[in-house]
Amino acid sequence: MADRWTQLATVLTGRTRRPLAARQATAAAVLVPLQVVRDGVHVVYTRRAQTLPTHAGQVAFPGGVCDPVRDPDAAATALREAYEEIGLAPRDVRLLGPLDDISTVSSRFVITPYVGVVPHPYTWVPSTREVDAVFSVALERLRAPDAERRELWDFDGTQVPIDFFPIDGHVIWGATHRITRDLLEVLREVG
Repeated sequence: MADRWTQLATVLTGRTRRPLAARQATAAAVLVPLQVVRDGVHVVYTRRAQTLPTHAGQVAFPGGVCDPVRDPDAAATALREAYEEIGLAPRDVRLLGPLDDISTVSSRFVITPYVGVVPHPYTWVPSTREVDAVFSVALERLRAPDAERRELWDFDGTQVPIDFFPIDGHVIWGATHRITRDLLEVLREVG
Protein backbone atom coordinates (compact mmCIF):
# COMPACT_ATOMS: atom_id res chain seq x y z
CA MET A 1 0.00 0.00 0.00
CA ALA A 2 2.94 2.35 0.65
CA ASP A 3 3.74 2.39 -3.08
CA ARG A 4 0.15 3.32 -3.84
CA TRP A 5 0.33 6.29 -1.42
CA THR A 6 3.59 7.43 -3.00
CA GLN A 7 1.98 7.17 -6.44
CA LEU A 8 -1.10 9.10 -5.26
CA ALA A 9 1.13 11.81 -3.73
CA THR A 10 3.03 12.07 -7.04
CA VAL A 11 -0.23 12.45 -8.99
CA LEU A 12 -1.63 15.04 -6.56
CA THR A 13 1.49 17.18 -6.46
CA GLY A 14 2.37 16.76 -10.13
CA ARG A 15 -0.93 17.65 -11.75
CA THR A 16 -2.14 21.09 -12.68
CA ARG A 17 -4.46 22.13 -9.86
CA ARG A 18 -7.40 24.46 -10.33
CA PRO A 19 -6.99 27.00 -7.52
CA LEU A 20 -9.69 29.60 -6.93
CA ALA A 21 -9.14 33.11 -5.62
CA ALA A 22 -11.05 33.80 -2.43
CA ARG A 23 -11.65 37.46 -3.41
CA GLN A 24 -15.10 37.93 -1.92
CA ALA A 25 -15.31 34.52 -0.28
CA THR A 26 -13.82 33.08 2.88
CA ALA A 27 -10.72 30.88 2.44
CA ALA A 28 -11.10 27.46 4.08
CA ALA A 29 -9.40 24.07 3.99
CA VAL A 30 -10.44 20.51 4.75
CA LEU A 31 -8.65 17.23 5.29
CA VAL A 32 -9.80 14.28 3.18
CA PRO A 33 -8.68 11.40 5.42
CA LEU A 34 -8.04 7.97 3.93
CA GLN A 35 -7.61 4.81 6.01
CA VAL A 36 -6.65 1.26 5.10
CA VAL A 37 -9.26 -1.02 6.66
CA ARG A 38 -9.62 -4.79 6.25
CA ASP A 39 -11.93 -4.44 3.25
CA GLY A 40 -9.81 -1.79 1.51
CA VAL A 41 -9.32 1.97 1.54
CA HIS A 42 -11.96 4.05 3.32
CA VAL A 43 -12.75 7.77 3.23
CA VAL A 44 -13.45 9.33 6.64
CA TYR A 45 -16.32 11.80 6.95
CA THR A 46 -17.96 13.74 9.75
CA ARG A 47 -21.55 14.80 10.28
CA ARG A 48 -21.66 18.42 11.40
CA ALA A 49 -23.51 19.26 14.61
CA GLN A 50 -27.11 20.43 14.24
CA THR A 51 -26.30 23.57 16.23
CA LEU A 52 -23.72 25.00 13.79
CA PRO A 53 -24.63 28.24 11.97
CA THR A 54 -23.65 26.93 8.51
CA HIS A 55 -24.15 23.49 6.94
CA ALA A 56 -25.71 22.12 10.16
CA GLY A 57 -26.21 18.34 10.15
CA GLN A 58 -24.48 17.90 6.79
CA VAL A 59 -21.82 15.34 5.97
CA ALA A 60 -18.44 17.03 5.70
CA PHE A 61 -14.71 16.60 5.87
CA PRO A 62 -12.96 17.97 8.95
CA GLY A 63 -11.90 21.52 8.21
CA GLY A 64 -12.68 25.17 8.54
CA VAL A 65 -11.69 28.76 7.97
CA CYS A 66 -8.04 29.60 7.33
CA ASP A 67 -6.51 31.63 10.17
CA PRO A 68 -3.58 33.71 8.85
CA VAL A 69 -2.22 34.12 12.40
CA ARG A 70 -2.14 30.41 13.29
CA ASP A 71 -1.91 28.77 9.87
CA PRO A 72 1.05 29.33 7.53
CA ASP A 73 -0.93 27.71 4.67
CA ALA A 74 -4.12 25.82 3.82
CA ALA A 75 -2.55 22.44 4.69
CA ALA A 76 -1.91 23.73 8.23
CA THR A 77 -5.54 24.84 8.43
CA ALA A 78 -6.77 21.38 7.40
CA LEU A 79 -4.55 19.67 9.99
CA ARG A 80 -5.44 22.12 12.78
CA GLU A 81 -9.15 21.85 12.11
CA ALA A 82 -9.01 18.03 11.94
CA TYR A 83 -7.40 18.04 15.37
CA GLU A 84 -9.96 20.48 16.78
CA GLU A 85 -12.97 18.69 15.26
CA ILE A 86 -12.16 14.99 15.58
CA GLY A 87 -8.98 14.76 17.68
CA LEU A 88 -6.78 13.68 14.76
CA ALA A 89 -3.21 14.60 15.73
CA PRO A 90 -1.28 16.24 12.86
CA ARG A 91 1.68 13.88 13.50
CA ASP A 92 -0.64 10.96 12.65
CA VAL A 93 -1.44 12.29 9.16
CA ARG A 94 0.66 11.64 6.09
CA LEU A 95 -0.32 14.50 3.79
CA LEU A 96 -0.30 13.43 0.14
CA GLY A 97 -1.34 16.65 -1.57
CA PRO A 98 -4.21 18.95 -2.52
CA LEU A 99 -7.23 18.41 -4.72
CA ASP A 100 -8.77 21.23 -6.77
CA ASP A 101 -10.29 24.13 -4.86
CA ILE A 102 -14.08 24.32 -4.80
CA SER A 103 -16.45 27.12 -3.91
CA THR A 104 -19.75 27.09 -2.09
CA VAL A 105 -22.53 29.32 -3.30
CA SER A 106 -24.70 29.92 -0.25
CA SER A 107 -21.99 30.19 2.42
CA ARG A 108 -19.37 31.76 0.13
CA PHE A 109 -16.33 29.65 0.97
CA VAL A 110 -13.39 28.72 -1.25
CA ILE A 111 -12.21 25.36 0.06
CA THR A 112 -8.81 23.75 -0.50
CA PRO A 113 -9.02 19.99 0.19
CA TYR A 114 -5.91 18.07 1.26
CA VAL A 115 -5.73 14.29 1.00
CA GLY A 116 -4.02 12.53 3.87
CA VAL A 117 -3.53 8.98 5.11
CA VAL A 118 -4.37 8.25 8.73
CA PRO A 119 -3.87 5.08 10.80
CA HIS A 120 -6.59 2.51 11.32
CA PRO A 121 -7.91 1.93 13.85
CA TYR A 122 -7.95 5.44 15.26
CA THR A 123 -9.65 6.75 18.39
CA TRP A 124 -11.67 9.72 17.22
CA VAL A 125 -12.43 12.42 19.78
CA PRO A 126 -15.21 14.47 18.17
CA SER A 127 -15.81 18.01 19.39
CA THR A 128 -19.42 17.86 20.60
CA ARG A 129 -19.81 21.51 19.63
CA GLU A 130 -18.91 20.83 15.99
CA VAL A 131 -19.37 17.13 15.15
CA ASP A 132 -22.25 14.69 15.70
CA ALA A 133 -20.55 11.64 14.16
CA VAL A 134 -17.39 10.31 12.52
CA PHE A 135 -17.81 7.49 9.99
CA SER A 136 -16.03 6.00 7.00
CA VAL A 137 -17.08 4.68 3.61
CA ALA A 138 -15.15 2.16 1.53
CA LEU A 139 -13.88 3.56 -1.77
CA GLU A 140 -15.39 0.56 -3.52
CA ARG A 141 -18.87 1.59 -2.34
CA LEU A 142 -18.34 5.12 -3.65
CA ARG A 143 -17.09 3.72 -6.98
CA ALA A 144 -20.05 1.34 -7.43
CA PRO A 145 -22.16 2.10 -10.54
CA ASP A 146 -25.28 2.78 -8.44
CA ALA A 147 -23.54 4.74 -5.65
CA GLU A 148 -24.29 8.21 -7.00
CA ARG A 149 -27.78 9.56 -7.55
CA ARG A 150 -29.35 12.72 -8.96
CA GLU A 151 -32.63 14.19 -7.75
CA LEU A 152 -34.47 17.47 -8.01
CA TRP A 153 -34.38 19.20 -4.62
CA ASP A 154 -36.51 22.19 -3.70
CA PHE A 155 -34.59 25.30 -2.62
CA ASP A 156 -36.99 28.12 -1.79
CA GLY A 157 -39.40 27.07 -4.52
CA THR A 158 -36.75 26.40 -7.15
CA GLN A 159 -36.14 22.83 -8.30
CA VAL A 160 -32.38 22.20 -8.48
CA PRO A 161 -30.73 18.98 -9.74
CA ILE A 162 -28.48 17.65 -6.96
CA ASP A 163 -25.92 14.84 -7.26
CA PHE A 164 -25.26 12.90 -4.06
CA PHE A 165 -24.11 9.62 -2.51
CA PRO A 166 -26.73 8.06 -0.19
CA ILE A 167 -24.73 5.73 2.09
CA ASP A 168 -25.94 4.03 5.28
CA GLY A 169 -28.44 6.76 6.11
CA HIS A 170 -25.97 9.55 5.32
CA VAL A 171 -26.38 11.89 2.35
CA ILE A 172 -23.07 13.08 0.93
CA TRP A 173 -23.88 16.12 -1.20
CA GLY A 174 -22.80 19.67 -1.96
CA ALA A 175 -19.15 20.57 -1.44
CA THR A 176 -18.39 17.22 0.19
CA HIS A 177 -19.86 15.37 -2.80
CA ARG A 178 -17.80 17.47 -5.24
CA ILE A 179 -14.60 16.86 -3.25
CA THR A 180 -15.35 13.13 -3.10
CA ARG A 181 -15.96 13.04 -6.85
CA ASP A 182 -12.66 14.89 -7.45
CA LEU A 183 -10.87 12.37 -5.21
CA LEU A 184 -12.37 9.46 -7.19
CA GLU A 185 -11.21 11.06 -10.47
CA VAL A 186 -7.65 11.45 -9.19
CA LEU A 187 -7.63 7.88 -7.85
CA ARG A 188 -8.51 6.60 -11.35
CA GLU A 189 -5.10 7.87 -12.44
CA VAL A 190 -3.45 5.76 -9.74
CA GLY A 191 -5.38 2.60 -10.59
